Amino acid sequence: MSTAFDAALASLHADPNMGTDAEWRAAAGGAWRPLRVLLSAPADAVAGLGGPGGRAVALEATLRVADLVPDAPRRGDLLRRLSPPETWKIEDVEPDPLGLSWRVSLARSA
Repeated sequence: MSTAFDAALASLHADPNMGTDAEWRAAAGGAWRPLRVLLSAPADAVAGLGGPGGRAVALEATLRVADLVPDAPRRGDLLRRLSPPETWKIEDVEPDPLGLSWRVSLARSA
């Protein structure tokens, strides 16, 4: 069922100034799945925390539920931006209250 909120979210993801082409793959493996994501830097990022022994969130991304049905992102999955190419590991997943998207925290992948 499409709602005004779902249509607005789809429009934001499709906008070339907001959304970016990416791919998602489950930690268990399998094929990369194409999707559009909204990337943002967390407001509470602490510079220099990315060294050994610490985990720093590099970015956050909003993924549409409709792009991954029947799957859902989980900690350890990979998200890869296509241009410029960069791969991150999903550290945390938070669903939105309407069930239309997930907000995922991303750490740089080795």
